[in-house]
Amino acid sequence: MSAASTRQYHAHFDCFSGAAGDMLLAACLDAADFLPHPLQRLKAADGDAKFAPETKQSEKLLAQISHDLENGLPEMKGEFELSVERVWRGSGMIAAKKLHVKSIYKHESAPVPGTAKDPSAQEHHNHSHSHSHHHSHEHNDDHHSHEHSHSKGNAKVDEKEEPQKKESHLHHSHHNHNHSHSSSGNHHNHSHHHSHQGESKDGGHTHSNLRNLPQIAQMLKEAPSKYIPRKVATLAIDAFTALAHAEMHTHGAESIDQVHFHEVGAVDSIVDTVGTLLALHYLCDGQDCHITCSRLPMGEGTVWTDHGLLPVPAPATMRLMVGMPTCPGPSGVTGELVTPTAAALLRVLTGANNQAKQGKRGDYWQPKVIAGRPPSMVPIAVGLGAGSKDFERHPNVLRLILGDCSTQKQTSPDTDTNKETSVSAANDETEQIINQIENVSKEPGRNFEEVNTSKVKSVTNTESSHLWNSNTLTHLEANIDDATPELMAHAIDLLLENGAIDAWIVPIVMKKGRPAHSLNCLCHDEKAKESDLLAIMFRHTTTLGIRIHRNILRASLKRRFIKVQLPYRNNDRDGEVDVKISSFKNDEVVSLKAEFDQCKLIAKESNVPLKIVSSTAVRMAWQLIQTDTSALHSR
Repeated sequence: MSAASTRQYHAHFDCFSGAAGDMLLAACLDAADFLPHPLQRLKAADGDAKFAPETKQSEKLLAQISHDLENGLPEMKGEFELSVERVWRGSGMIAAKKLHVKSIYKHESAPVPGTAKDPSAQEHHNHSHSHSHHHSHEHNDDHHSHEHSHSKGNAKVDEKEEPQKKESHLHHSHHNHNHSHSSSGNHHNHSHHHSHQGESKDGGHTHSNLRNLPQIAQMLKEAPSKYIPRKVATLAIDAFTALAHAEMHTHGAESIDQVHFHEVGAVDSIVDTVGTLLALHYLCDGQDCHITCSRLPMGEGTVWTDHGLLPVPAPATMRLMVGMPTCPGPSGVTGELVTPTAAALLRVLTGANNQAKQGKRGDYWQPKVIAGRPPSMVPIAVGLGAGSKDFERHPNVLRLILGDCSTQKQTSPDTDTNKETSVSAANDETEQIINQIENVSKEPGRNFEEVNTSKVKSVTNTESSHLWNSNTLTHLEANIDDATPELMAHAIDLLLENGAIDAWIVPIVMKKGRPAHSLNCLCHDEKAKESDLLAIMFRHTTTLGIRIHRNILRASLKRRFIKVQLPYRNNDRDGEVDVKISSFKNDEVVSLKAEFDQCKLIAKESNVPLKIVSSTAVRMAWQLIQTDTSALHSR
């Protein structure tokens, strides 16, 4: 059994600069070159492709994906071409892979094969021609559109590239003819094309037999599992369905089957989605791979579309981000940062879509909220996928971190499975609480007290160490500058007598340089006890306000008492002293302390120095513990 087959894979997409479908696939391809093992499941395109020994794994993986798409989805044969290049992004010159998907439909919705709108039904591909595609997947620009020119014959295309920022392309063509092309350009204006069945051209939409969700789903369901594994097909259908629901709600359609739109029908969207799922399938050796993603940058500004000027994120993208972790975009960047294709794919991969109901229209958007953090794992490969736009202040890249979770989950044979499960659940709850607190910190006008911390107590208790106890307490605190020392001392006594675990005074300096004191006490996390102690502080001090700090986590040792008989017996206690034993849960003694008031009485009445009485009591207690372990359990 290979080392790769024993791993438990986890893939984390770090989308700090944004996310687009081509960036996701490019990051997967880049990660293939850094794996510590060869990709086991590459079939080298059924032996059709012959690779040189020095061929990179990313090149083999791209050839495999191209082969699987062409043979698994024969309806798309001849419709697209894949190429990849090495580019550098940002002032720090961060290297990443850039994917190009070239479509004969110029990135618009593809027609149903065999219809009048299908170019493949009108012309033969047995000729030579050249393509010049000026496009990029510039998800960070203010507008999206594709500029293309297509000329037949021997027309030459001028291509201007920055030598220091680009390398040669690797191409995988799916046309049955010889051709050359160039790919360049700095903007990708992304237009959404919609038409709803039953509407006329006069209403702003056109009748057309475009390849929409039902056709895409049918293609994937009928795809041979030899090329498109069942899980890949299912996830792809889920992603396109989520996208269709977003568009349905955005445009008020009655059914997802009535929605025709650019992102589903466009060949590059299909290739990006299915290609990314295939890449993850091969990177994870065909195993189930858990997926997480970072917070998705919201972006700001507006974007021009066929529907006019829209806010960023665009309406459909925003719906797809419901339940996903989000954050502000990089400073100084405006425009769309996350494309609908990427949002739909990440939504399905991370499981945010799992709890979305598909019944009534109003019930669909009830997703599970995901945390946006990777789990504990050992990273084994990192891949970077580049967007088209090049920012100066930060690299426009998406990062894939592929890790192995198996080493993190190894436990000893006697480990309690139920305990491990409860700790895992506690960690999940803790992460949700952390996310909630982080969100509150960014919302003006909200206090941390508003956060629902009902779960904190149970979570922290499950994290108690094997050596000490952990519990949650409440801390009461008041600053006082006009009370006498006698009054403060009296308040301390009252607090301790009425259930405070501890009480203390801290000297402080308040406004105008006034010397003052901070009165503090700790109590158990009980409303009744808290109320009693608050009443004492208000009644017996001059304070007008008390700060309440709840859910204070305290670690404490196990405490017990042992009685020792001192040789100094001419006193009211007859030489008997209680010694406090502080120990870990495993009974390892950490410290011994004789009760001060008892030692003080014996010292006074027996005329023996207090320090001698105290040290004698501690020494006798230690000797007793060493000779009789049962003494540890005495009170």
